Amino acid sequence: MKRFTLPMLALAVAFSAGAEVTLPEETLQYDVCYHCGFIKISAGEADINLNLDNNNFTATMNGQTEPIGGRVYAISDTLCASMEPAAGLSKEVVSYENGWYTKPKADTLDGSDIEFTNPSDYKNIVGDGDLSASSETMEAVTISTDMLAMFYYFQQIDFASMQLGENINMSVTLPDGDVQQVSMVYEGTDNYNGNDTFRLRFLYSYHGVMSKYPVTAQIDMDSRLPLLFSADLKIGRVELVLRG
Repeated sequence: MKRFTLPMLALAVAFSAGAEVTLPEETLQYDVCYHCGFIKISAGEADINLNLDNNNFTATMNGQTEPIGGRVYAISDTLCASMEPAAGLSKEVVSYENGWYTKPKADTLDGSDIEFTNPSDYKNIVGDGDLSASSETMEAVTISTDMLAMFYYFQQIDFASMQLGENINMSVTLPDGDVQQVSMVYEGTDNYNGNDTFRLRFLYSYHGVMSKYPVTAQIDMDSRLPLLFSADLKIGRVELVLRG
């Protein structure tokens, strides 16, 4: 008889057996909010698009801030992965991912779309581009790309069967064959902006060690869409809040 290790058994319980994943076809619009001490400002917006074709999951996020100190800060993330059921959970094998970061001067945009064409103007998570960007910034861009897969997982996790503080550990195979670790902790039921939610905290590995930036999500009980992503970064707390 086949034996399951404890981590595998925990995953099999946490994920709904044969759960059908249905993703929204419309663009999801999020407001970007920034907190620093008692200061809270609406800092920008982000659009997220999701697609699921059989087991092939594709997600993109494009976001930018309002002008801050004369500059607009923007990212563009893409994640493509195969989500194959295995032992009660989805095995994520990433075929492509990239996250682009730029910070053009606001007076150079004139309402035009931000482009990632001139290497001197951008940096991405695979090392392309010559823009000056801190390691902390690129770690945050990497995590924003990785976490797009959470839109899939939130549809599949059987939150109702989980215990407060229960941990889910997963592995994700990256395009270069490296294996990334994901740790999720269930923090129970909650209420966010008048909606009943499941609260979850997750953490990705980054360059072989667990990231310094855990992300908290408030997940709507009915739609299973994240109403809130929140992370404490070096610059302060940044939140993505679903519009509507």
